[in-house]
Amino acid sequence: MTWEECKTQISLDLKRLINVNKWGGVKYIITNASFRITFWFRIGCYLKEKRNWFHKILYGIVFLIHKHNQYLTGIQIAFGTQIGSGLTFSHFSCIVINSGAIIGKNCTIFQGVTIGSIRRIKGGVPTIGDNVIIFAGAKIIGNVKIGNNTVIGANAVVTHNIPDNSVAVGIPAKVISNNSKNIVKYYI
Repeated sequence: MTWEECKTQISLDLKRLINVNKWGGVKYIITNASFRITFWFRIGCYLKEKRNWFHKILYGIVFLIHKHNQYLTGIQIAFGTQIGSGLTFSHFSCIVINSGAIIGKNCTIFQGVTIGSIRRIKGGVPTIGDNVIIFAGAKIIGNVKIGNNTVIGANAVVTHNIPDNSVAVGIPAKVISNNSKNIVKYYI
């Protein structure tokens, strides 16, 4: 990741919260936990790839800040996780994202969400498309693909693929609608 790509991702994360100027962004780093966790996550991902000693020292500092923010917010997200720009956490606490997961652009995640792996022969990690909303308590487990413009309902347990433009609810999750655009437009 280049510095320009990092800055672009940070600005798009901020833009999802509110349309502000760069000084408003400074305020959000201090006051908004969702932006604070994504900001330090993006900086850490950028620094993790660098090899010179100066970047390694900065990486250590950013790592400690990110760990502190993880404990404050209850959001576990490792540097290097592939997450597109526009990531937003609407509420915090008990959010776990596997480091192997792939998440597209403009993903909205609520509290209590787990995006995890299965440790078996058919194991794997989820791949989540663009413009996905994952409501409170949902679990997305294993080698599943969540399509673009999809809504995962509260407390749903997703163990199989969900197609584009779907609304999935229940345990195990079942598609109840193929017209998610009315819900997605309010969150994206």
